[in-house]
Amino acid sequence: MPAALNPVDLRELAVRLATAAGAELLARQQSLSIDAAGVETKSSVSDPVSAADRASEKLITDGISAERPGDGLLGEEGASRPSTTGLTWVIDPLDGTVNYLYGRLDWCVSIAVEDSNGAFAGVVHQPRTGTTWSATRDAGAYRDGERLGPRSRDRELATALVSTGFSYLPERRAEQAEYLRQLLPLVRDIRRGGSAALDLCSVADGTADAYYEHVIQPWDVAAGALIARESGATVVRGPGTAFPQGILAAAPSVAAPLLELLRRSV
Repeated sequence: MPAALNPVDLRELAVRLATAAGAELLARQQSLSIDAAGVETKSSVSDPVSAADRASEKLITDGISAERPGDGLLGEEGASRPSTTGLTWVIDPLDGTVNYLYGRLDWCVSIAVEDSNGAFAGVVHQPRTGTTWSATRDAGAYRDGERLGPRSRDRELATALVSTGFSYLPERRAEQAEYLRQLLPLVRDIRRGGSAALDLCSVADGTADAYYEHVIQPWDVAAGALIARESGATVVRGPGTAFPQGILAAAPSVAAPLLELLRRSV
């Protein structure tokens, strides 16, 4: 990371672009639905992508290219460019596309910028509520300017509210259902919001105690994982962990027992 580079500038660029992309998505939402012409599918028939996803990604990548042309790009809808600066932007232009197309609230724009050590700055913006979560490495996490910290430090697993997500692939959903069957009797309750980025932010701001998913894409969690970690949550992900392709984020008192339970569930 070049010494002259201000991490706050990176975060603020991400905030501006996420907010602009959110406005674009809101403007398009009224003319789209799950059955609209132009809605296509990706990994399965239940995994949609729309012109809105692609327009949001283009707005974000154009904005990054205008201000930081040497930075790399990695976007869910195909944006890809190698970095010459050591920084790469990891973009989910619309996390929660199914929710978006059904007119639900739980969808967002997620933007992170990474260096060789992982996420350096990240932003998650929820356009329907106007809420923005953000973080920079080693400088804390914020929701609409308010510093975040875990609210449930002494929470027990039996009283934990746990979020999770499901694959679009039927065979993987069957595996996830088995985890859920064994977990549900041992926690307060389960939530499935439909946006990994928002689930991670809910751990960060205390509106959930934990979130886990065994297989997830990097753009789904790049910003949210940083926000959760900087809020004080325990985050487990990546090679060499119990979640090599997924993620677990939890209040510290919940993380160890939940991790142990999920390790032995299947």
